[in-house]
Amino acid sequence: MRFFLTLNKDGIVGFSPFQESDDMHSSVTSTLYAPLSCATIQIVQEQLRRRGPCDFWYKGTRLKDTKLEILKILKGFGWNASDLTWKESSPTVSMGQGPLKEQDNKAEKAFNRLTLGRQLSTRDLRGLARQLKIKEDDIKKLAHFNVEQGRAKWVPAVKRIDRGWQCQRCGERDVEEWPSQYEMAATCRGCESIGSSTSLDVLYRDERSLLGGPAEVIFQPHWVLTEAQRLASEQVLKFIKDPSEETALLWAACGAGKTEVCFPSAAWALKQGKSVLFAAPRQDVINDVAPRLQRDFPDYPFQVLTGTSSVKFQGGGLVLATTHQVLRFWRAFDVIFMDEMDAFPYHGSRALEWGLKNALRQVGKILYLTATPSPESLKAVRQGKMQLIRLPARHHRTSLPIPIWEKSRHSIEPNECTGVWASQINSLRVQGPVLLFVPKISWIDPWIKCFRRCFPSWCVDGSYSADPNRSSKIESLRQGEFDLFVSTTILERGITLPGIQVVVLGADHPVFDERALVQMAGRVGRTRESPEGRVIFMSKQRTPAMKTAVLWIEDLNKRALELGLIDP
Repeated sequence: MRFFLTLNKDGIVGFSPFQESDDMHSSVTSTLYAPLSCATIQIVQEQLRRRGPCDFWYKGTRLKDTKLEILKILKGFGWNASDLTWKESSPTVSMGQGPLKEQDNKAEKAFNRLTLGRQLSTRDLRGLARQLKIKEDDIKKLAHFNVEQGRAKWVPAVKRIDRGWQCQRCGERDVEEWPSQYEMAATCRGCESIGSSTSLDVLYRDERSLLGGPAEVIFQPHWVLTEAQRLASEQVLKFIKDPSEETALLWAACGAGKTEVCFPSAAWALKQGKSVLFAAPRQDVINDVAPRLQRDFPDYPFQVLTGTSSVKFQGGGLVLATTHQVLRFWRAFDVIFMDEMDAFPYHGSRALEWGLKNALRQVGKILYLTATPSPESLKAVRQGKMQLIRLPARHHRTSLPIPIWEKSRHSIEPNECTGVWASQINSLRVQGPVLLFVPKISWIDPWIKCFRRCFPSWCVDGSYSADPNRSSKIESLRQGEFDLFVSTTILERGITLPGIQVVVLGADHPVFDERALVQMAGRVGRTRESPEGRVIFMSKQRTPAMKTAVLWIEDLNKRALELGLIDP
């Protein structure tokens, strides 16, 4: 999006996406008829501020000299004087009207409701215009009116910082620089999965809170907290209320119900008028949490945002979103519950971490949740930079299943099932459906075909991250329709499958670190109806990661037993 630089009667530099202003509140006296990027205009503003009024402003010649200085700065970018012309206009008096006509008030109200706390690219604004069924120019008018009223800002999507660049959506500094018509430009690749971001483009950044004040919240939990959950829940609420603490880590056993432990604190925060975000790296986790929130917060409006959400713009002070979708918020949330903080693609991503922290309002709170904390988070706990809350036991008071290593004397590569393979898989199926993890996408199809030949009466299928039928298959898996399901690590977290038994095929593969192995083992025995089950690591050798995973699980069981949170 390009803008037109403006001057008011006091010589103040502004900008508008429109050459002609039809707003009744306009104080613009001069408009430069040369479309500029937001980044270029802000550089002009900064250079004028640095020079100060005493350098070139004199009573009676203020506007004239300001124009000359502006032209001088733009010539430094490579602009020709012939391309830079001013149009004069008479300022008008504000009548207090909005940017659209009376019949369009409905669209204006919808725009304001759906953009609270958001930072949106030009592409996002076009998408919102389609959703509201209004023209693109009208969406620009609505956005610019909020900017002029001080409720929002236009910011360059990628901005010059010192001698380099920084994306203002994801914070990435490692950008791709290239020459544009009049100046050097830059493109960020760190967040291009949600749309391009360049220095020639702009972000509309709404600075209003998602909630205007205390809200009426009906919180009706369909469960009773166990002793372990109650203790953790009380500590979470204490953290949320404590003004001296900013971050905390909830370290929970897989299947301990750590998400529900946060629901009472979320209800309290919403009642106080505080906006709440439940974030996770993967959409499967978001889709798993959404119906539980809907069940326990009946009739409360909340947003569910993933890469596959059919409705991209929703309203509500309670938001569930993947970490990529969080990049579209700015200083929006008072409380953030960040689930699976050690999982791909969030773990190790500077862009997603930057986006999460900048989605938090001042003096806001972030609670990280995981069953497998990263070394960095444990270090922060040891250094006293992050509070630690433990939840070592599941709600049904049964210990976590300990993985068993089965040494494979045969190749793990996809091939015909031997009698040994068939016997092991068949014995697991007697106890429940089998979820079989493999380290490579290329293994999915061959193993599905192998198992279908080996067990012709079974329902066998599988999935991976780019599978177009992933969502429907996983829903069928939840419904217990498969005897055996082959998967990559997309199902290692955030999914509860009653009665499931787990096999990790090729558990010694480098892609399976100790955290991944703990999470995959954690799919077993999660429900009260099926609190037990078997986990088998199949590989040619036992790796340090496999040993560490078993030690972590045994340590959680030991801690829970000592605290009287599980039965002997």
